Amino acid sequence: MQNPYANFWRRVAAFLIDNIVLAIPMWMLTGFFYMYYMPQVMLNKTEEEMAAVFPLFFLFTILSNLFFFVLFILYTSIMESSSKQATLGKMALGIKVVDKNGQRLRFWHAVGRNLGKVVSYFIMYFGFFMAAFTRRRQGLHDMMASTFVVNEAYQPGQPLPEEPFRTGCLVSTIAVILLPFVLGIIAVIMIPFLVETANTQTAYVRLLQTQMDALRGEDITQDNPLQINNISFYIQDGDVYAAQTQPEAFTVRLPLGEKHICCVEEEGNFCQLNEIKPCM
Repeated sequence: MQNPYANFWRRVAAFLIDNIVLAIPMWMLTGFFYMYYMPQVMLNKTEEEMAAVFPLFFLFTILSNLFFFVLFILYTSIMESSSKQATLGKMALGIKVVDKNGQRLRFWHAVGRNLGKVVSYFIMYFGFFMAAFTRRRQGLHDMMASTFVVNEAYQPGQPLPEEPFRTGCLVSTIAVILLPFVLGIIAVIMIPFLVETANTQTAYVRLLQTQMDALRGEDITQDNPLQINNISFYIQDGDVYAAQTQPEAFTVRLPLGEKHICCVEEEGNFCQLNEIKPCM
C-alpha cells in the first residue's frame, strides 16, 4: 500500500507558501501605516515631538503581530476545515489534514490544532520537526489534536499505519536546534578573549608610541641603540625607530612632529594585527 502520509519537506514547502500568502496583507498594512505616519515623524522638528510619535510605532508593532496571529489561526482553520481540507500551500503541494478517522476536521477542531502550534514556536520549532521522525509523521500539534497530514489521494477509511521511528532524523533535528546554542556558547567564551587580546595589542602600541616619544632628543644611534624588553630604540634624522627581532620581527618609526608610529618593515603580522600603516 502506498504511504498515506505527506513528506516532511512538502509540509515545509507548504508552510513557506502559506507564510507568503499571509505576509501580503501584513505588507499592505505596514506599508500604509509607514506611508501615513513616517512623513509626520520626518516633519517634526523637536525631539519632544518625535518622542511623542514613537509609542505609536511600538503599539503598531504589538497590534500588527496580534493581527497576524489571529489572521493565521482563522486562515488555517477555515481552510483546513473546508471541503479542500488544506490551506493554499497544502493544496499546491497536494496534501491535506484529516482526523484520526481519516475524516475532514470541524472548524473548532482545526482551531485547536493550529493553536497547538504556539507550543512548537516556544520550544524552538521542535514540535514542527517531529513530523520528520515520528511513526505517523505527526508534528506536536498533530499529536495534541489527533490529526494527520496525508497525501491528497488519501480517502476516508483507509488505514493510517505506524512507520519505523527515524532515529537519524531525531538526532539531526536536535543537532540543528542546538547548533545556535553551541555557537552562542563559543561566542560567549571567545569574544571576551578576542576583545581582551585586541585591547592588549592596542595598549601595547600606545605604550610603544609613548616610549618612542619620550626618547626624542636622547643620544642614541643605530650603532649604539637603547635596549628595552628586546626592542632596540634609536634616533635617525630626528625620527625615532624601534626594532625587534624576537618573538616577532618588525621595525616601526615615529616621525618627527608626529604622534603615531608607522611600519618601516615587517616579517610577521605585527603591523597588520595592530593596524599600523606603512611609512610613506
